[in-house]
Parts: sequence; C-alpha cells; structure tokens
Amino acid sequence: MKTIRGSINFQVNKIFVESGIFVPGTSKHAEKNNARESGARTWSDLGRQLKIYSYRTAEVYKDTWHQAGHWIKENIGVKDMERVSGEHIKSYLESRIADGVKYSTFQREAAALSKFENALNMYATQTEKEGEYNFREAIQDVRYEASQVLDKTVGTRAYENPKELISHIENDNFKTAASVQYEGGARLNEVWRVETNDLRGIRMDPHTEEFRGWLEAEGKGGKVREISVSVETYHAVERVLQENGGNMHFDKNEYREILKEAAEVSGQDYTGSHGLRWNFAQERMEELQEHTSMTYEERLQEVSWEMGHERADITEHYLAR
Repeated sequence: MKTIRGSINFQVNKIFVESGIFVPGTSKHAEKNNARESGARTWSDLGRQLKIYSYRTAEVYKDTWHQAGHWIKENIGVKDMERVSGEHIKSYLESRIADGVKYSTFQREAAALSKFENALNMYATQTEKEGEYNFREAIQDVRYEASQVLDKTVGTRAYENPKELISHIENDNFKTAASVQYEGGARLNEVWRVETNDLRGIRMDPHTEEFRGWLEAEGKGGKVREISVSVETYHAVERVLQENGGNMHFDKNEYREILKEAAEVSGQDYTGSHGLRWNFAQERMEELQEHTSMTYEERLQEVSWEMGHERADITEHYLAR
C-alpha cells in the first residue's frame, strides 16, 4: 500500500485536509440529528459519525494529532501516520498519565485522538485504501486509569480562563449568550428571556466610570434588575435580537453542549453555564475593590444585588477558590 511521505506534521495536515473531516459552516446540531435518525444511539455512535465543525476545535485537535504523532515516532518508531494503531494511541495516552497532566487535559486529548480515528477512516475511503481504524476501544481502556490517578480537583465552579472558553464558541448567538453570562452575571434563563424592549442603552457604570451596555433581566420569582455588559457585547445582543425576530431564544441543551465542548477544547473543567456567574462574582469583587472605597461587606452586598440576590453573604459562596 502506498503511504504518505513526509514529516509527521505534513502527514497530519494532509490527512486533515483530504479526509474531509473539517466542515466549517455545517450545523453540528443538524448533523447530530441526522446521525440519530440513521441509527446512532450512544455518544460513541455519534462520535464515529460526526466531523469537526469549528476552526478553534480544528486547531486544538490538530495540535494533539501532531504531538501524538511525534511521540509515537520517537518512542515506538512508527513514522507513517497511516500505520498508527489503537495500541500506539493507548501508549501515548499512558505516557500522558505518567506525565501527570490534568484530567481535563487528558479528556481533551482523548477526544481529539478519537476524532483522528474518524479522519483516518475518511482518508482511507477518499484514497480508496484498505484498512479500518479503531482507536476508541483502546482509549476507553486507559480512561479508567486516568479517572483514578489524574487531578480532577475543582475548588471553584469558575472557569480558569472564561475569555478563552468563550473564544472557542463559533456560533455567534451562543458566544453572545455566554458573554452576557460572564460579563453581566446573568443566569441562563435570564439571557434566554431577553427581548428588544429589554435594551436599556449605553451609559456609565457608576462604580468604575466605564461605559457599559445595559439590559433588563427578569430573574427568579419575576424579579427585574438591570445587568451591564461591555459595549461590544451589547451591540452583539442587538444584532442577535434583530436576526432572531426580537428575542434571544435558543436551544438551552445545545448551548450547554457547546459550552462543554469549548471547555474541553480550551483544556478546562466543564462547570456548566452557571460557572460563568462564578467568574463574574469573583472579577466584579476585584473590580469594585480597585475602583471604589467600598468596604468588603459593601462589595459583597453590591455584587449580590447585581447577581439578583438579596443577602450579601450569598456572594461569598461564589468566591470559593
């Protein structure tokens, strides 16, 4: 069988491009529905049928493919990426466990290498070559060990790098929703309910003297408050509302899936959409300390009100590190 000649990076890039694994602009949600209609029942079934849909994910996954390829060449002696087997992938992941990487990093790399299985199978089909690749069973063999020995500690539900997380969201509507949660401390349902008549314009934050965009939000029990976001995010909300017929309504389950994927790709533990409110609380406390003469208790109370709570001590719940 004629194989690919060239460096590991060249081989990986060729497989990536010629396999057809990367389909930017295609709806992943629609592809999932199609896969389920064609018989996919488990996450593994879905994984074998789905491709790569975002530039961010493609970049991160390719980095893992390159890294694994170089390790396999240097430690096992396999120079041809078309000859990589499930056992080679397992050995690489075992080396990552030995390195003591964070569990979230292991999970991201395992997901990337599962998708490499897809790419190799698609490449074989495109080039009319024999061979069927199956990495998932080998990966599953090593997942349990990783779950037992790698660090999974999450001392806080706040994301380690919320801006990086949001940057990995390709869908503009979901990116805007996440930005509102992070910058304004909004609950998921509060973002979902925003309509055109909830736009309150741009004005100065009385505490930081920074111009911000203001939105009216309806919280628990019908309680209404105003939240502020960056001017850039405010204009993004305006665009979404205009395109969506005057409301921010979106599929909440799909939004959570997108957040989970963005966390995985950015190497962070997924803590749900609520994790972005933790980031808001922690960063707002620091911001108020920097720009005001408020006491610690006064800052707790202000952040509590901004998040839709009444008692000041509730804010301390979000400050756990």
